[in-house]
Amino acid sequence: MPELPDAPNLDWLRKHAKQRLEALRNTDPAAQLSDAQFAIAKEYGFASWRALKAHIDALSVDGRLIDAAKSGDVATLAALLDRHPEKLHLKTPPYGGTLLHAAADHPGAVDLLLTRGMDPNAREGGDNTYAMHWAAAAGNLDVVRRLADAGGDVVGHGDDHELEVIGWATCWDGCDDDAHHAVVRFLLERGARHHIFSAIAMNDAEEVRRIVARDPSALNLRQSRNENNRTALHFAVDRDRPEMVSLLIDLGADPLAVDGDGMPVAAYATTPQADRPIMEKIRTMSANEIVSADRGRRHARSGTLDLLAVLSLGDWAAAERFLRDDPHLLEPGGAGFGTLHLAAKRNDSAAARWLLAHGADPSARWAHWDSDVTPLHLAVLANHPEMVTLLVNAGADPRIRDTKHDSDAIGWAEFFERPGLVEILNAQADS
Repeated sequence: MPELPDAPNLDWLRKHAKQRLEALRNTDPAAQLSDAQFAIAKEYGFASWRALKAHIDALSVDGRLIDAAKSGDVATLAALLDRHPEKLHLKTPPYGGTLLHAAADHPGAVDLLLTRGMDPNAREGGDNTYAMHWAAAAGNLDVVRRLADAGGDVVGHGDDHELEVIGWATCWDGCDDDAHHAVVRFLLERGARHHIFSAIAMNDAEEVRRIVARDPSALNLRQSRNENNRTALHFAVDRDRPEMVSLLIDLGADPLAVDGDGMPVAAYATTPQADRPIMEKIRTMSANEIVSADRGRRHARSGTLDLLAVLSLGDWAAAERFLRDDPHLLEPGGAGFGTLHLAAKRNDSAAARWLLAHGADPSARWAHWDSDVTPLHLAVLANHPEMVTLLVNAGADPRIRDTKHDSDAIGWAEFFERPGLVEILNAQADS
């Protein structure tokens, strides 16, 4: 096996890969550059071209500095900066970050870089964040405090997610723990203020009330395009904050609001309890529609959310009325098509059984954001074994592929590493 030189040149290896591609195509005209790169990486003992490139990058001064910052290796970081002081302000790939961003989870490395003169308010070019945003997202109070003490801005307005530092400490997965809560308390002590999304994430009802009392339009405030322009109500359901959902509805949030892709709040629920106040509000609207239809001696108008709401609350009579007035309600293209998909995602077995008994197709595809999927895809996505079993027993086909990832429900279960679901689905496929 050949060995890399002491100072390997990535450009030379790229040229070598292009030459190798020409040779490969003599025997395989369909060969791609990635095939040649993979062959060269294997020759040098690497599992992939990416692994080879990462190794070469790490051997450069920039790469070693970045690696030392990321790992919190203060001794190496200091030694390299002593020899290469001009590298203090190098830009880190891929978005032009700083060494402070790379070191944002390591207090010692942050101390060193601040002592050397780095600006705590330098931004990177991807999400336009400070290092403090990253430290807050990691729940690292020590680093957040050091950056603030060095003049760091604890508000951090202007990041691409429009969440500010306090939002990075609260609004991501994994932020609901003591470490992140400590960061939030510190930020508030230093002058930061909650916005409606961070207050919802913290389950702070008093703060939500204050925010809405001060500015009622906060109920209609939307998250950035990165989060599909969700409303506060979408966010509360997505974060599984049922108390916040109830409060927002009481304060006047729109239960029929859609996100930037046109998806309703109900599309975010993965349990029947997540959005019950929303279902109750929509059911009231549906009941009023039935009264109006009776008064006008006409058929009641209904759609997916009307049907989902009455089924979710066990109002079978209203569901029967909607289907009687619109026999095509559950068919593809019908006003209620997709109800089974949402029932599957929220693990509402009673609703799903009613829908299946009344003709809903367990194998039909429906647009869920940017992909057409079956109810099985959504049951797998939300990890509901009992719903998967219910759909399979109703004849759902686990081999139908979605239109974005070109994968069937079995592939989704494998991707999400849910072997129990794979077993259930494979048994159905085999039969």
